[in-house]
Formats: sequence, C-alpha cells, structure tokens
Amino acid sequence: MSSRGAKTENGHVTTTEYKLKDGKMVEDAKVLVGASSKQHGLPDYAHSPNSKYIKENPDGSFRELRDYDETGFPIIEIVYHHEQSLTGNRHTYVLHFHTFKANLEKVIGGKVSETSNPDIYKKYKKYLKEYGL
Repeated sequence: MSSRGAKTENGHVTTTEYKLKDGKMVEDAKVLVGASSKQHGLPDYAHSPNSKYIKENPDGSFRELRDYDETGFPIIEIVYHHEQSLTGNRHTYVLHFHTFKANLEKVIGGKVSETSNPDIYKKYKKYLKEYGL
C-alpha cells in the first residue's frame, strides 16, 4: 500500500487523483494538479520511469518538484515552503530538498541555492527559473 492507502500494481500507485494542468510542462517535467479541489500531493511512485513532476500552489507559484528514478521511485524532492529547522522560524519560505527512505519516509536535506548544495541547484535550475527561483 502507498502512504495514501491506495493499492499498488507493479509497485506503482493506481489512482486518478492527478491530472496534467492544462497540458502544462516545464521542460520535461509535467505540472500536475489534483483531479478534485481536495488536497493532493505528488504521486508516491511515477508511472513513467525517469520522470519529473511539479506541483504548483493555487496561485500558480512553485510548490515542489519530484524526480523519479528508472523504477518510478522518488529520488529527490525540491520544495519551496517554510522549514523551521532551516530558517529558525515557521514563516520564512526556503528552497530546500528532501530525499526518501525505502518506505517513502522523507528525509530533510538542506537549502538549495547557487551557494548551498550548488550541484543540486545546477541540476534543477532550468525548472526553478521558470518560477523565478
């Protein structure tokens, strides 16, 4: 089972809670939105190997990008939201990353910028610049 309780087939979540946002792509990353107005997150597993998905906030700003490996497992998530452990408060937004354990538990990484984790920033810059990050 996935973290949302959906049964899996071949290791991939079978759900219809996501759809492509008006055919929108940023480079090779699909921009997904929830199929309903209820809460949604990005898929636990990608149905396509080596894919990238972006989630936007309701106002169209960047929320997160998730990169999946050749098996559809998430390898890194770049997010832009408040993170008290990195900023010291619960109000300041910060671009940072998470990695994943085998059970899909997220592990917080560090800030992502040209000076903090610059290799990660450089790899994903073409997606982030679309949102002014």
